[in-house]
Amino acid sequence: MGNKGLFVMIDGDIDDQEIFKMAIGDLNSPVECLFFQDCESAVAHFSHKSVTPPGYVFIDICLPRINGDECLLQLKQLQEFDHPYIIIYSTSIPDQWKPRLEQIGVNRFISKMGSVPALVDEIKHLIDA
Repeated sequence: MGNKGLFVMIDGDIDDQEIFKMAIGDLNSPVECLFFQDCESAVAHFSHKSVTPPGYVFIDICLPRINGDECLLQLKQLQEFDHPYIIIYSTSIPDQWKPRLEQIGVNRFISKMGSVPALVDEIKHLIDA
């Protein structure tokens, strides 16, 4: 697992990124967070040899151009990615998709709830596990 103090969020929705930033700020933990609006920018970032591998990666299943599942497959091919804890963080996660997503490396599913306190609780559970 990469750096447990480094979170990555790949989500094209700026409002969802803002909610996530607020939740991270409410953790009272020394956590750094990187945000990417699409798969291509995340893959480009993690293709560099000098990057710090993340401990946790939150991916929206509905990304522009390349969906979250394909994005995860591309990221997992990068040596610099180093097996982070993968969370699908999406508005809607069809139950029939979950087995395939787990098979390709998703560790947890979190539905976007729009509530900062609820998201803080979810993230605390991840960190404490």
